[in-house]
Amino acid sequence: MPSKPNTSHFVELANKRVPKALKALDLVGNLANRSNYTYTDEQVNQIKKVLKAKVAEICKKFDIQADTAKQFLLK
Repeated sequence: MPSKPNTSHFVELANKRVPKALKALDLVGNLANRSNYTYTDEQVNQIKKVLKAKVAEICKKFDIQADTAKQFLLK
């Protein structure tokens, strides 16, 4: 029987990657400052659309793994 993956590696990587992602999002958010930047509604909508799609894609990856584990039941 294969061994269960080690969650400490997951925690270690998550603790490195999630703060970097949040920092990158903060930097994107800084673009909203109209004192420093000029932009159109179309540009804003493009940014919002791609960010929402990426977040949804990532969340779905976690959801699919949980759903897949629940779908199989050996009797």
